[in-house]
Amino acid sequence: MLKGLAWLGLSALLALWLAGCATHQMPAPSGAYWSGRMAIQIQSDPAQQMSVSFELQGSAEQGDMLLLSPIGTTLAMLSWTPHSAWLEQNGQRTHSANLQSLSEQLTGTALPVSALFEWLAGRAANAPGWQVDLSAHPQGRVLAQRKIPLPEAVLRIVLDR
Repeated sequence: MLKGLAWLGLSALLALWLAGCATHQMPAPSGAYWSGRMAIQIQSDPAQQMSVSFELQGSAEQGDMLLLSPIGTTLAMLSWTPHSAWLEQNGQRTHSANLQSLSEQLTGTALPVSALFEWLAGRAANAPGWQVDLSAHPQGRVLAQRKIPLPEAVLRIVLDR
């Protein structure tokens, strides 16, 4: 009997552990949807680098973005509407008036959020200080570089096909 209780307890712990390892699944996409990998390099002192997998749906006005580690665990979830934005990370939720400020908090640099959606769709869009290379977009690749303001930044995106 004691052996059976030990196995039951071990099974329950294993189930809890597996549930904790499960990744967050986004709802079925509505509108624009992209997934892939993103790397950001910031030429600060010291240099900063971030590489994640992502799932993005929506538009610059309203949407959700899930950021995943290389092994598939959830790092953060961004959600936004025209009037507010929030970031869920490490069990905490941060609110802001807009997605721009939350993306800067998350990555350490100002990213051109509105232009990013255009770039993902393969359309050139002006973003002050940024130069985008969409020549490899048919192969699912986007490269953008910011020279000003300092520090310089490089954003690389590889879309899943």
